[in-house]
Amino acid sequence: MNVRRLLAPLLIALTLLTALLFAVAWIPLRQARDAWRAGHNAEALAIAARWSEFRLWEPQWDQIIAVANLSMGNDRAARPHLAAVRHVRPAAIEKAEVLHALFANGRYGGLLEYDAASPGDSPETLLDRAAAQAALNRVDQASRTLRSLDPAHVDRRRYDAVRTAIAQRQGGTIPYVFDRSGGMIGAFNLPAGEVVATEPAFAPLIDARGGALTIGSQVARLGTATTIDTTLDPFVQQAALAAMGKYRGALVAIDPRTNEILALASNAPVNLAFEQEYEPGSVIKTLTGLDALTSGVNVDAMFPYTCSGALAIDGRRFGDWVPWGHGTLHGFDDAFAVSCNIFFADLGLRLGPDRLQRFLASAGFGGQVNLGVFQVPLGRIVGPVDDNFETASLAIGLEHEQINAIHLAMLASMMANRGVLTTPRLLRGRRSLFGDAVAGAPPRGVTRIAGAAAAERMIRAMQAVVSDPRGTGHRAIVEEVPLAMKTGTAGERKEGLEALILAFAPVASPKVAFGIIAENAGPAEFAGAEIAHEFLERIKSRLQ
Repeated sequence: MNVRRLLAPLLIALTLLTALLFAVAWIPLRQARDAWRAGHNAEALAIAARWSEFRLWEPQWDQIIAVANLSMGNDRAARPHLAAVRHVRPAAIEKAEVLHALFANGRYGGLLEYDAASPGDSPETLLDRAAAQAALNRVDQASRTLRSLDPAHVDRRRYDAVRTAIAQRQGGTIPYVFDRSGGMIGAFNLPAGEVVATEPAFAPLIDARGGALTIGSQVARLGTATTIDTTLDPFVQQAALAAMGKYRGALVAIDPRTNEILALASNAPVNLAFEQEYEPGSVIKTLTGLDALTSGVNVDAMFPYTCSGALAIDGRRFGDWVPWGHGTLHGFDDAFAVSCNIFFADLGLRLGPDRLQRFLASAGFGGQVNLGVFQVPLGRIVGPVDDNFETASLAIGLEHEQINAIHLAMLASMMANRGVLTTPRLLRGRRSLFGDAVAGAPPRGVTRIAGAAAAERMIRAMQAVVSDPRGTGHRAIVEEVPLAMKTGTAGERKEGLEALILAFAPVASPKVAFGIIAENAGPAEFAGAEIAHEFLERIKSRLQ
């Protein structure tokens, strides 16, 4: 009897202690669950690894480990823990919450694995199952799952979205790429297994035949379960293509206020805006001049400057594009307007090769940009610049640089933003088949590469390119549209010269910045300036 009296309190104490231990162990379970809910999967796994060693709430810890791994796309690591999910009582996380979160994160395969391992179905879990099956293009399975639930017991909007997604896939076409207004410009053709442009103006960017830097070429990585919502403006895209006319090339337009890409126009099957690089020619003088103004070079002291058509550099003749020279130049604006090779070669020699190359690197040369759907390489410096003659060539954009149209437009936007270089945006976001946002645009890089005062001085010179009767860009004038620009002509004459344009408008409050590269178009002061004029005329209503 005495033994029983002694044991009773011990049993009660033991029971209370066990209950206390279980209660205490439930606290870190809640912490791990909350970390997972906040998207901190690594933190949830760390808590689980630490506390699961105590062998308390083992199935619940297995659930946390499985769910966190599935959320990160690490399905293999989750599988050993999924078997225990069937025995979770009480659940650290309810099945409906898990499925909903996995769908929102785009983890459709993981959702179906967890669904199969976890007992119990509700109308909401069935709907998520059908949605995941549809997202993975398992159309027959999705259709059967959807038929098994009563739409009266689920969110009608979500139900209708799944039904529409199934119908689209049964029809063989998945709406996939959209412009800034929500208009479809690309779709995934399910029988063919490829992305096709639904608007021909965007075909070089969307169709795989446009090259490696197209949405179609990247579809295996991007997946087809979520839309690609872009910043592209069909009005500006059509205007750009019409302005290019007969010339093979590309025109990229950016809104400098947001740095959203409005047009990626290529009038060739290849996506020339990204895929092709060209010698930049005199557009680089914009950077050489900006470099000098930023570095404190006394540019004004170089005037009046006499260009006789050649400069002797280390015993070699460095020629101007005008064989007889530009004569006497009275100021920086004058030299920039007529694009004097001799003056800017001389300026480059004063800066030196190291400073020139550092500034080019700060302006993106040798780099790349993340546009959300792929990484795009920018311009690059070519070959060693190991003597004064090569330095002079570097300063005027010949021999030692290559550039593409997207980089050219970025530099135009940089000038519009008074010396601030910003990563452009192409991706606005991605949406699930429910219409919910599942991804946004990547973070933008923002770098000031030149002071505002130096940029304003450079912009004044860019305006002279258009306003000066001798300016190489005077053919681009559009009435009531103040324009800042720089022309460039490059390439081999025997193969046909490329015309390049870097420009923005209106000058005081820029609404568009653009880069043009036209192959075999001849000197930029003719065809290049005329393309710019035609483009601005077509979008003039947007600029006023």
